[in-house]
Amino acid sequence: MSILVRRSNLIIPAVQQRMIRWSWKHDADAITIDLQDGTPAGEIQQVRKTLRQSIALAGKAGAQVFVRVNAGYVYADCDAAIGPGLAGILLPGVESAAQVIEAAGTLTELERKYGVSHGLLEIAPAIETGAGIWHIREIITASPRIRQVGIDEAALAASLGIAQSAEYDAFVYARGRVCIEATAAGVQPVAVADPIGVSTGQISHEEMVKIATDSRNLGFKGMVCGHTSWVAAVNEAYTPAESLVDYYTQVREVFAQALAAGTAAAPFAGRMIDVPVDEWAKDVIAMSAACAARDAEKQAALASAEAWPDTSVPIVR
Repeated sequence: MSILVRRSNLIIPAVQQRMIRWSWKHDADAITIDLQDGTPAGEIQQVRKTLRQSIALAGKAGAQVFVRVNAGYVYADCDAAIGPGLAGILLPGVESAAQVIEAAGTLTELERKYGVSHGLLEIAPAIETGAGIWHIREIITASPRIRQVGIDEAALAASLGIAQSAEYDAFVYARGRVCIEATAAGVQPVAVADPIGVSTGQISHEEMVKIATDSRNLGFKGMVCGHTSWVAAVNEAYTPAESLVDYYTQVREVFAQALAAGTAAAPFAGRMIDVPVDEWAKDVIAMSAACAARDAEKQAALASAEAWPDTSVPIVR
């Protein structure tokens, strides 16, 4: 099975058409158009009318495009979104498997209506409550449409009645639980690149690389980015460094030589190389190749998009 490379997911409010118009220029692996946050009730109908055009624009440089739907209007939002270029939906506030099953049924019905291959569209649950954390296993195994799952930490804090703090991390358990359960189920856990108490302009590239690297080392496989400037740092942090790939390539060579000599372990660079280390080396090398392939795919799409620019989507505001 091919490796899913979705390191960065840039989220943009659906009403911000100017941002959507140029979102394809920021090299995100995925872009989520957010219908829930920031869309006044009086504008939702107008936003839905231009949603398919927005999806086409956001995906023109190879990003996989998702739509964050409103929990109370899943059918209407999906009905407005389904078409060429839509990869799936981000489903907010999931607390039970039943919500996933209902959303999957909606997508199945609309796939049939619009002639989309059955099961093509993904569901990415967003966990926002203690109940969601508690039922995480049932949620992520409720449908084969689920390939990623994330925690909306701001919403989770509100639901628990706590204030987020840079000095005290209240979500160590929640993140660990989601990472372990998701990885065990073959689903990618996704973090949120949202440093507490830090404005966007104060975050350097190096600081964001460290934030993303820390999240990767917790077990996350990608991050949701609330600002375009974070995308490059997140992509960098979740892509194996060239020096690391070189090291593990040598590890594989040394281990192969050891096996040929009749031993299952060998010293290299101050450590013993054995089966677990060789297996990890395989994973690192495979991820590097998958990232390189994904980047090449996006570069080809970007070159095509720049050759044929399209700014025809009408401005909502």
